Amino acid sequence: MAAKSAQQRKSRTSSIEVREKVLLAAAGEFASHGFEGSSTRRIADEAGIFQAQIGYHVGSKDDLWRATVDYLFARLRAELDKAVPSGPDEPVSDPAGTFADVIRRHVRHTAKHPELSRMMLMETAKKSARVEWLLKNHVRPTLAALELIWEEVRATGRGRDVAAEEVFMMMIGLAPTPFAQAGLMRPLLGAERCTPERHAESMIEWILG
Repeated sequence: MAAKSAQQRKSRTSSIEVREKVLLAAAGEFASHGFEGSSTRRIADEAGIFQAQIGYHVGSKDDLWRATVDYLFARLRAELDKAVPSGPDEPVSDPAGTFADVIRRHVRHTAKHPELSRMMLMETAKKSARVEWLLKNHVRPTLAALELIWEEVRATGRGRDVAAEEVFMMMIGLAPTPFAQAGLMRPLLGAERCTPERHAESMIEWILG
């Protein structure tokens, strides 16, 4: 009985590991080729599994895209939540400082893991069921959390006199630019101005003043 239980735990662990490998491989594939241009065969090869295992562990190609976005957003939220240890619904003692930390963490994470930004950019170029799903399940909830902190920032007299939606647009639009367009931005601005640290401070100055 004990041997069977151990084997079951090993099987569950292996399944989790395989799924994560698939999602990481899918993130790179979708970010590089978009949904239509992506190949589940290439994803399977990158993950080191058989193509049929994707269906077993995740589902269809559409299921895989959504599971990948879920995975990437969860990873991003885990990083941003470190800036708000009390939780997004609780008031913070230094709203501007907290918001600045959110920006720094967002920029650093985007520089290290650009796949989510690239996937969103490629997918949202046209209307689709996936875009509607993205709005409902991730973008609007993220914006709602941002609004709470931004209201506190504005109540202290800090920050630009703009709505949270505009700040959100600035953040998702500006954060990945030096890294997603490195071939253009580095020669134009110089490598030093395109580091995550320098870019984050520029964004903080622009948004918070």
